[in-house]
Amino acid sequence: MPRKSRFTPGNAVVLAGALLILMSSVLVASASPPRRVGRPWSAPDYSLTLQGDAGQSLRTFRHLGKTIVLGEPGDRYTIRIHNPTARRVEAVVSVDGRDAISGSMADFTRDRGYVIPAFGSVTVDGFRTSLDSVAAFRFTDAQHSYSARMGTAENVGVIGLAIFPERQLEKAKVARRGRAAPASRSAPAPAGAADANRLGTEFGEARLSSVTEVPFTRANRTRPARVISVFYDDASGLRARGIEVFEPSWRPAAVEPQPFPRSRFAAPPPDDF
Repeated sequence: MPRKSRFTPGNAVVLAGALLILMSSVLVASASPPRRVGRPWSAPDYSLTLQGDAGQSLRTFRHLGKTIVLGEPGDRYTIRIHNPTARRVEAVVSVDGRDAISGSMADFTRDRGYVIPAFGSVTVDGFRTSLDSVAAFRFTDAQHSYSARMGTAENVGVIGLAIFPERQLEKAKVARRGRAAPASRSAPAPAGAADANRLGTEFGEARLSSVTEVPFTRANRTRPARVISVFYDDASGLRARGIEVFEPSWRPAAVEPQPFPRSRFAAPPPDDF
């Protein structure tokens, strides 16, 4: 896997629909085609969603001002990021405190990320191991997570996103130059009960995920336009935080059998045929 350097304006890499910035470069992944939808103007609402194998959004809860996702050990997930603005952005992604591209401790002032086209989106599906592959994101128990195995178990259970809009040259400066200058080549886990933070993300199986480099320069090198944090845990971990995971109709049967469960007379069994 390419080694990363300190931040320098540079190129991006194309992943199936987005761009990924690596070292002084940005990586472009295959992203969904941009869509322009007529709607009243509102402030940018960048979004991060965890999705399952079938592309479905995983169950998500709002609790004490935090967004918390329900995960299941062994399940694979992907991270879907949406850019609703008319400007390309760079999305630096961290999983359990580790950068999704380099695997090092996440630092958005140094790390580069995926570049998302205007009105577009991208799916990040694993820790990047090369320009052509990733190690899939899979939920696992905290102690077997990639972050814990790399010595940063205290950060298990959170996904981070830092958004950097692209720098845009003023038209007057472009006119005087005649052309634009060429691009150079090249959060602690939330407090909770002792049984919370049970789930982490493993360094999963290899998956094909090709990227290429494209030019990208941040409007502000160190200050993102927005930072998003999404926490996740299994059902027991969510309940330990005080989140009601199961609706009354979904609630599992009692652990202990009941010898006198209300019915006065024996009812016939349901007809199975």
